Amino acid sequence: MPIEKLIQKIKKEAENKASQILQEAEEERQKILKQAEKEKIKIITYAKREAQEEKKARIQAIKEEERINEEKNITARKREIIETVFKRATVLLKNEDSENYRKHAEKLFSLAVQDGDEEVVLDVNEKRIDGTFIDELNRRHNWRLKLSDEREDMGGGFKLKKGKRIVDVSFPVLFATFGEDLLPEIVKVLFEK
Repeated sequence: MPIEKLIQKIKKEAENKASQILQEAEEERQKILKQAEKEKIKIITYAKREAQEEKKARIQAIKEEERINEEKNITARKREIIETVFKRATVLLKNEDSENYRKHAEKLFSLAVQDGDEEVVLDVNEKRIDGTFIDELNRRHNWRLKLSDEREDMGGGFKLKKGKRIVDVSFPVLFATFGEDLLPEIVKVLFEK
């Protein structure tokens, strides 16, 4: 019997040792699971935060793109309105009565004449500026301008030629030149509240 007791004792110790090992393994398993759960929560939280930030960034990018497109549309529309203003101004100039038109033309001549002996080329449809008007300008300003027999389709206004030099005072050129200078004032009048 002592051998049986010894076997039982060894068996009991082995069972206790196995039980202790199993208990330690279970504790280690639980510890690993808790740690894994914490890591999982961290990863999920981080992923959610990253997704939220990415979503916010995408929304912000979309809003910025919409704002830029809206600004482009507004700018394009403003440009259209300004072009319409210049077209209407051209029509008004073309339809202005002879006396006022000649006053404006004299101011333009004063700005454009350099030597006083240029050749004046008129628009094909010009009827208010003629030889008599050029003679009056010459007398008032001590110029020697000559009216050209040549006429050009320039959309209104005139050109001064001397040799290879040409001073273009046609309406399209005037509005393109002065339009850029006047643009801030026109924008202020048309669009500022």
